[in-house]
Amino acid sequence: MAKLLVEAGLILGIVVIILLLYYRKRSINNSNVLLAVSVICLTYMLFNNHLNNSREMVNYPFFYRTGNIAGFLLIPFLYLYSRNTFYPGIRWRKTDWLFFLPALFYIIDLLPFFLEDPAYKIAVMRANYSDPSRNFRVEEGWVPLKGIHYIIMYFWSIALMILQSRLIYRNRQMARENESSMNRALFWFIVTLTTFHIPLIFPGIFGLLFHLKWYSPGYLGFVMSAHLIITAFFILFSPKILYGFYPHIEADQEPVADTTENNEPVGGTSDTKAAFSSFEVQMMINKIEDHMTGSMPYLNKQYNIHSLSDEVGIPVYQLSPIINQHYQSNFNAWVNTYRVNHFIELCKKQKRDVLTLAAIAEESGFNNRSTFISAFKKVTGSTPGNYLKELSKAS
Repeated sequence: MAKLLVEAGLILGIVVIILLLYYRKRSINNSNVLLAVSVICLTYMLFNNHLNNSREMVNYPFFYRTGNIAGFLLIPFLYLYSRNTFYPGIRWRKTDWLFFLPALFYIIDLLPFFLEDPAYKIAVMRANYSDPSRNFRVEEGWVPLKGIHYIIMYFWSIALMILQSRLIYRNRQMARENESSMNRALFWFIVTLTTFHIPLIFPGIFGLLFHLKWYSPGYLGFVMSAHLIITAFFILFSPKILYGFYPHIEADQEPVADTTENNEPVGGTSDTKAAFSSFEVQMMINKIEDHMTGSMPYLNKQYNIHSLSDEVGIPVYQLSPIINQHYQSNFNAWVNTYRVNHFIELCKKQKRDVLTLAAIAEESGFNNRSTFISAFKKVTGSTPGNYLKELSKAS
């Protein structure tokens, strides 16, 4: 039964990694990549733990003691994912590299052991298997203090879990009924991920200090497998959580000039705060407009909101309210505004002397004459013929 649970955890962990990497552009700042790295760490830890628990590690000595590297990186990448999901305007900071220091210290300390001959590693493994408590002491490095790496790992993880809990607490309004169902699902997904990390951390401290028999590779394998299975079910049955939080944007929202040093909106615990500050929304608007004016994708007659979503890396669930509320328009009418302006620019370049108006409209991305005339009237308040007559008089 335990073996089946581990195998299920490993298979579903790989599925989750593939899905997260496939949908990496669906979230702001590619937050899904950060979560994918965290799941890669957990999956590798489970694989490494399974080899240890089954004593199969002797057949793959180059994997021995490498699982702890993933252990040092697991919580940091969970925190970075959560932070960038709650606050999409935040990108990678220089200080984020500090999250790698404990893992780097571990690698440097055990580097001579990693480079040892496989026969030596197998001898060390067998000695450690004869005394299970030695598995948690990591005596193969340069540092003479027994168990120092596990002590660092657990207290480092606790510190990051405090930061993680603070993020969740400050954004707890996302779980309330007045939020969209997608926001609530994503909020509880982050809470669930955080909760399942707790059995990996706090029991480990007591197991390490008091040498509790139940704290073993078998226990860790069960917790990690359950974690990966729950994560997979969340993503498979609620895939919308991969798109990030749905923004609530007030039409008359004023720019937020005052932000904290972390780029988090001031008063993040306030019930009236939107999931995105107006500064972050403006960043997305700038990205959209730069793409539309620079690449002119609207010239494609089949262009739709899903195409724009793929190209700018902003999910449809966020694009739609931004366009509706910022431009006071639906997507089709908004795109046709670009086409009308392109049509006018072509006419100003005397293209109407060599092409019919219908041909210029088609070159501007319009599918048919009626759509073109309707969109033109909506943008300019005049028919194309009358508008061009007035344009000729002005020139």
